[in-house]
Amino acid sequence: MGLCNAHYARQRLGRPMEPPVRNARATDAERFWSKVDKTGECWLWRGATMSRYGIFRLNSRNHVAHRVAFMWEHGPIPHGAEVDHMCFNRSCVRPSHLRLLDHQKNGQNRSSANSNSKTGVRGVYWNEARKGYMAAASVRDRIYRMGPFPTVNEAEAAIVAWRRDNMPASIHDQRKAG
Repeated sequence: MGLCNAHYARQRLGRPMEPPVRNARATDAERFWSKVDKTGECWLWRGATMSRYGIFRLNSRNHVAHRVAFMWEHGPIPHGAEVDHMCFNRSCVRPSHLRLLDHQKNGQNRSSANSNSKTGVRGVYWNEARKGYMAAASVRDRIYRMGPFPTVNEAEAAIVAWRRDNMPASIHDQRKAG
């Protein structure tokens, strides 16, 4: 097809083929938004990434792109606050999909189980000694356990109900309520 290495890499990664804005007179906002695909519900960062988070150079320093988008829309981010993706999409920079949380609450807002989960359900595991499925969650270094339950579904229902009452930042569990 006759593409240079840079354009081949953009095509392979599904990124826009037009080059980023490199005009020396472009504003920071013009440079930033030229790297964003706004065609879907989530506004996806198409620039440089690190650990699947967008990276944007601003004031001679690298910044995480979703934090820049949040800051431009809502103002300064307080020290110690984290910007949470309510959509669970790390590459999303749409300000309406972002919110401020402390570290504890940000950790509560998860959409799925850990990658090494044998049940595939967040907070549910098999306990051989009890011959049943256990449900567990932790808040502020305290672990809350329930069970045993005869099925994964019963254990999941119990832990989701518990998280709904005790982890209000867990959007995924709140949605399961409705």
